[in-house]
Amino acid sequence: MNRLRRWLSPTSVIYLLANFILFLAGFDVARIPGALSAGVGSSLIAAGVTGWVIYVYILVSERRVAILETVSEFGLVDIFEARAVLIKRQYDDRLSKAHVQIDIMGFGLKALREDYADQFQAWGARANVRILLIDPSSPNPLCSYAQQRDVEEADPPGTIKKDVDQFIEKMRTLRIKSPGHKFEVRLYKCLPSVNIFRIDDELFWGPYLIHQQSRKTPTLLVRRGGLLYDQFLEHFERIWNDNTLSTPMNP
Repeated sequence: MNRLRRWLSPTSVIYLLANFILFLAGFDVARIPGALSAGVGSSLIAAGVTGWVIYVYILVSERRVAILETVSEFGLVDIFEARAVLIKRQYDDRLSKAHVQIDIMGFGLKALREDYADQFQAWGARANVRILLIDPSSPNPLCSYAQQRDVEEADPPGTIKKDVDQFIEKMRTLRIKSPGHKFEVRLYKCLPSVNIFRIDDELFWGPYLIHQQSRKTPTLLVRRGGLLYDQFLEHFERIWNDNTLSTPMNP
């Protein structure tokens, strides 16, 4: 509707009519015998057509500018078809430079453990690392979010719980080897909604979809300063800092 209003605004209508008149006048002049008349007529026709082309170009350009402004406002950097293995290089490039903060939120984070467990100690030596894993017993051990997600991803019952337990065991080993590391893990109890992987000033995020493995769902990359980065970081912070929404991993 807004687009149509721009097309039909008084200024636009006058501009289009003026070029239409030039176009018609060009045909009338061109019919007059003589080379001069033909030349003038052709010029008028060309001027009318050029006016229309310029008008359409301006409208298209305004639309593109509006899209770019929206992308900039929300801080969108890139969109990927899936995450985990398919964009591992994107993670690697940023993790190699991380020096302030790494925040990760997921279910059991099996792929993270398998791909990066040998780097956890190095991460904790040069950045603060916070991991949010789902509490496999929440909200009820007999009917937990983790069990429900196993069903939604068509995995055997207990898959996510096993992944969480293995991640926790890995962290216990890390604590023994490197007691001074800056690597913390909490178990969250709230309804899972998004996967988050924040590396300093950039943040990967993606939704959880029914009957689709989380590693195969679309992933967006946003930067600090955009609305999406701020909102997802706030989401993470609220869960991390609220003891009713998350609890520390047992020693």
